[in-house]
Amino acid sequence: MTPAEDACTPQLHTAIQLMRGVIAGVGCGVPAAALSDRALADWVRSHGVTVVADDHAELDLLQHNGIKPLQVVFRCGSDTAALRRAVNLGVSRFIVDTSRQMARLAECNPCTKYIYLDGDAPLVLGDRRLRVIGLHGDVDDGGAVEWATVAERLLCRSALLKTCGSPIRRITLSGGSIQIWEPGQAAVLTSITSAVDEALREGCLRWHLSRPAVSLSPSRANVTAAASHPNRRRASNIAPTLML
Repeated sequence: MTPAEDACTPQLHTAIQLMRGVIAGVGCGVPAAALSDRALADWVRSHGVTVVADDHAELDLLQHNGIKPLQVVFRCGSDTAALRRAVNLGVSRFIVDTSRQMARLAECNPCTKYIYLDGDAPLVLGDRRLRVIGLHGDVDDGGAVEWATVAERLLCRSALLKTCGSPIRRITLSGGSIQIWEPGQAAVLTSITSAVDEALREGCLRWHLSRPAVSLSPSRANVTAAASHPNRRRASNIAPTLML
């Protein structure tokens, strides 16, 4: 990277490098609302960073910034029209929370959809067009302990899926503001990443699992955003989920 390129690199790049110093190959992504920052949007687009969207406004923002559907993960909610629009735009990765959301996905065009199971989403799928690629968990605005707790619960659920013949190879966790990924919060981010790493190491030994790939990401563009979202659960309610 040249000095000129480095000067234009968003702070997110530094955060990714910091996390990868703890967990090699850890993934990272951004909430779609963060792309109101044009410099960040340009960097995300050029580097293929995953962006998570969940409504029409955020899909508009993705289109405005030229984000490719391949980079997008759509979080399913109650808005069927937004879900269908995401599918029609070519989005193929989805976070599903309930069996009803999965049924809506199956009703869309017949292309294969790749899903992260969250919350009450059933462990066994009945439609071959829906393929589980991982588990997703939302972390409440807590510290490293909360992140580690959600990671452990996802591994517990992974162990159950393994007994059903569906091994899980990726887990994703999201929580808090993107400001945690800023340079001044390096100690906090290192603590979170280290706690997740330890939870993965201990959990894989306990349940005899192969270590899954992991992605950590903020769930909000800034601290003034709503602390919760209708499609997101508090960590305490998650059943035993930046992706660069």
